Amino acid sequence: MKKFDHERKRRFRSLTLNLSSQRARTAIITMGLATAVFSIIVCVVAVQLITGGQSKGLAGRILHSISVHSLNGVMSQELPMYASIGPTPTLAESNASPRGLSNMLLYLFTDIDAGNPLTMLGFQVPGMAVSDFKLLTPDPTYTVPPSDDHADKNAPPPNLEAKPREKVEDVIPANNNEPLVYIYHSHNRESFLPDLPQIQNADRAYDAKKNIEQAGSAMLEELKKNGVPTLQTLEDYWTQGSFDDAYDYSRVTVQKVLKEHKDLKLIFDIHRDSLPRDKTTFNIDGVDYAMVYFIVGGGNNPHSDQNQATATKLQEYMNKMYPGLTRGVWKKGPASYDTRYNQDLNRNMVLIEIGGPGNSLEEEKRTAALLGKAAAQYLKDIKALSPEVQVPVEKPLTKQQQDSQQRQEQKQQGSN
Repeated sequence: MKKFDHERKRRFRSLTLNLSSQRARTAIITMGLATAVFSIIVCVVAVQLITGGQSKGLAGRILHSISVHSLNGVMSQELPMYASIGPTPTLAESNASPRGLSNMLLYLFTDIDAGNPLTMLGFQVPGMAVSDFKLLTPDPTYTVPPSDDHADKNAPPPNLEAKPREKVEDVIPANNNEPLVYIYHSHNRESFLPDLPQIQNADRAYDAKKNIEQAGSAMLEELKKNGVPTLQTLEDYWTQGSFDDAYDYSRVTVQKVLKEHKDLKLIFDIHRDSLPRDKTTFNIDGVDYAMVYFIVGGGNNPHSDQNQATATKLQEYMNKMYPGLTRGVWKKGPASYDTRYNQDLNRNMVLIEIGGPGNSLEEEKRTAALLGKAAAQYLKDIKALSPEVQVPVEKPLTKQQQDSQQRQEQKQQGSN
């Protein structure tokens, strides 16, 4: 009996925790705090996922990181063709791989990788997000890349409560002539503050009637005067959905037009920039004009080089006929989002920005008319127009000629 009791005492042992020690209390408190923090994070993520949080929330950042980095990486490794056709990330995005727990948390909450300063520049400094533009026609006077039409990304989209407008008929070439030029407007309600006295904010310069379409119509009229059959579509993409998806909506229209008209030589998506007036205005002989900016789509655009050649040639015509009126040609570099601007649909397509919200509609139309003359001369030179078509060129005075003329007038007034 004693032997049996002895075996039971050796088989079952007890463990006593001394919770009064400092080490034990510290361990318990640390574990409790860690559990609480983890629970809070899980709750925040769950709430945002349930309520459909945007990408700027914590849940959105996690999902964005998973979808952009992890999923693309796995698919690129397993599908060789995907790596060749998928969008090429920018340098800041491709190197954004934070190391260490603290750096990971910093990147999760702020999009900043302490080991990669480009993430700070590219995501936090205004304007650096479009730093992958490439200037094709360098000019020390104009080095500002084209800005987004809806600059304030934290504000609600400008077409959030837009109302449909009355149907506007497309402008068809007279006598059923096959058009050589096609004009359309992805951001068709882009407007101008001088013509909208009730609006002060440039991010809200949009209107159903007074907008960039009228500049396109002025260009069309000038092309018609010069014997160029031109088609303009006036589709209102403003109420079709998100402002950021406008190029997807206009793409359907462009595909339809390209299918119906096979002989188009030039295709223009005409916009206005969102820079201030002093960056988008040029004075010729005492008259203000809205400046022209040629934009070339990049990314997965197979026609990128040809689009670039067409834009550069048109810019050369403008510089020759109206010196100083253009801001150059910009080509969008690789990015993790779509930068084609539908130019992958045709090699002769160019996006043109005329002026900005600080210009008036009259200034826009003046420039659009000159742009129409330059395009007509270009078409004549490439033999797209019949030789008998005459293209009158009204060459305004250059700045040097204006100064010389003013000095001569002052001398004449002094002699009198």
